[in-house]
Amino acid sequence: MIKNNINRIFFSVCILLVACKAPTVKNSTPSIGSSKYSKWLSYSETEFGVQVCIKDPDGKQPMRILLCTTEPNKAQHLKKTVEVIDVRSLRFATNAATHVGMLVALKERNRIGAVSMGKYLHDQALKAAFVQGKIFELGQASIPFEKLVQQRISMWVSAGMEPMDLNNRKRFESLGMAWIPDYDWREPHPLGKAEWLLLFGALTNRFDEAKTAFDDLCKRYNECKKWPKGNACEKVLVGNFAGESWYSPLRNSFQAWFLTHVDFCTFSMNYEGTGSLPVGAERLLKEASSCTLWLNPGFPTKEEILRANPKANKIKPFKDGRIFCYSHDLNKYWEQSALMPDKVLNDLMEIKRGQTNPSLLYFYREVK
Repeated sequence: MIKNNINRIFFSVCILLVACKAPTVKNSTPSIGSSKYSKWLSYSETEFGVQVCIKDPDGKQPMRILLCTTEPNKAQHLKKTVEVIDVRSLRFATNAATHVGMLVALKERNRIGAVSMGKYLHDQALKAAFVQGKIFELGQASIPFEKLVQQRISMWVSAGMEPMDLNNRKRFESLGMAWIPDYDWREPHPLGKAEWLLLFGALTNRFDEAKTAFDDLCKRYNECKKWPKGNACEKVLVGNFAGESWYSPLRNSFQAWFLTHVDFCTFSMNYEGTGSLPVGAERLLKEASSCTLWLNPGFPTKEEILRANPKANKIKPFKDGRIFCYSHDLNKYWEQSALMPDKVLNDLMEIKRGQTNPSLLYFYREVK
């Protein structure tokens, strides 16, 4: 009798445990996933689609966990833990040329409905669509919600620079549009920046193609790093004045990573950070006095540099050195360079060797 009671109790406990576990749905608890180089983006493939996690570098916005799927009806039970995104027919608005380049690389031009500074588009097919009015201009002011509706935009991919307060987030939600921040520009490694291609792969149902393209890119970049660099570290000037301040890349920025790998160095790389260091004219002139090379002034000619910043004629590399920039075709650089870090690295290596032949440089040209 006692044995039977014990068996009943044991059986009841087993039933209770099974009953407690029964409602749990497979993959209902989101994981952050992983990445190869990115610090702010991670991802994983699930039975329902690709799960993407986006982290705010400043910690001001909550972590975003997205499930990008072609079968949203099968993922309804996950909505309490992730944002379910139906990727079958998304149409994008974006205010960053890098995002445009990634969609072009995935052959998803037709999904682009709105851009910033459309007249400067580098991709010829997109430029033609812009001229024909098929792609509209976002402008630099507030978010044009009415135009987004008119153009049937369903996804706003932001560089994360415009204020995304509660009112704007609610407005997107009420219009049935998704808003996603892209922090590729905050990545400390060029391949971390390039890895955001996988976000667009997930959003366009081209994740496999994005993975293959990214793996190929990593191989090219790492082969490029093996090339001989030339001389020891050379101090260079990087950046330009914006208003009263000069902005130069900090040590942990992806720009500084490029410089480091060709043994270039600049004064701002003595300071931690993933953005830029602002300094005044007095400090800048002092730092420039030991440089004979100036990179990335933001203008294709010396005349334009002086027109924007008359103080430039006091900078040593302007008077006695060399200047190189990608600004002769600015949007080519911004649309393509994130996915061509090997070509950026090659250009900088050639510049360090003293090369000025345009046929050997992909993005850069000498500023004269």
